[in-house]
Amino acid sequence: MSSLNDALETARLTYEQHVRTCRQCHADGAACAVAKHLLRIYNNARRDHMRAHGRPGTTG
Repeated sequence: MSSLNDALETARLTYEQHVRTCRQCHADGAACAVAKHLLRIYNNARRDHMRAHGRPGTTG
């Protein structure tokens, strides 16, 4: 289970760091294509983490 936690944390940190440092995200006031992709990776990691821990509402 540790690898799922690591993947989730890494995805979150990567997304947050990108949003903080990306000129395009700041200039446009909206997420750039890379930020959207990183957010998708984070959401997938979060979903996998929730499924592995048997959270309600995550059957599929």
